[in-house]
Amino acid sequence: MKKLISLTELDRQQITEILETAMQMRKISASTFKKAPQLIGYTVGGVWQKPCFSSAAFSLAASYLSGTMHPFYGAEDAVAHSRLLDAMGVNAVVLSCENDNALRQFAQSARCCVINGGSQNAHPLAALADLMTLWLKADGLQNLTVLAVGNASNNKTTELNYCLQLFGSQFCRYLPAEDFTTPRNGIVISSAEAAFAGVDAVIDLGLAPFCDASRYYGTAGGISEKLMDKAAVQAPLLGADKVVDSVGAKPYAYSAQRTADSCAVAVAMALLYLASKG
Repeated sequence: MKKLISLTELDRQQITEILETAMQMRKISASTFKKAPQLIGYTVGGVWQKPCFSSAAFSLAASYLSGTMHPFYGAEDAVAHSRLLDAMGVNAVVLSCENDNALRQFAQSARCCVINGGSQNAHPLAALADLMTLWLKADGLQNLTVLAVGNASNNKTTELNYCLQLFGSQFCRYLPAEDFTTPRNGIVISSAEAAFAGVDAVIDLGLAPFCDASRYYGTAGGISEKLMDKAAVQAPLLGADKVVDSVGAKPYAYSAQRTADSCAVAVAMALLYLASKG
């Protein structure tokens, strides 16, 4: 795997290979002794604006596989800094850059492997972590109906929609009728009750600033328990670990957020390992 800019450029077999490799890598990250030899002598440069979910996952991933990770934060020109790392001989660069075209152009000219660490329109790590969590919690990715709520974290929704379709599943969005600005991916439903009815899993994408949470979640404090009760029995919830009832927020028994966090590290390990194999 020379580069990974978006999951929409991969086929089902390639995505399955990443997820199956991540399943094996998760055994290492879950063990007491977190030191495997797969990336000995392998150096990874990472460029992000600030420490984040992606930088933490890749830094731990490189460490668990005995590689060397050098994260850089706040570079004035992230692409130029990545070119510098490439010229200095790193084996791979994980680049977070809002400009997808600039990221893609760098990947095409770079000698090292390039992995998208999060851009305006794609976030392979985040999407794969959600897919792996669904695989574990729903016993595979076939014939699922997955609902996304909220209007933030939209850079992974196109990839989720694409990948779930590859496996014969559906990706749905609940968006209030008055929301005309959020990008439409998958099947968009404007009725909350209809959107939640019978779905196999729910992904909370979070909210953009200054949004009325009650219009997206049914309550001002988060996803309404009444809405989650309309989903399939024991439907996992990703992106949040609480729901809101008539009293207030409470832990959701089937939250899969901790699983998703552990999957993110396993996916990052898989991506770096597959990158090292070319």
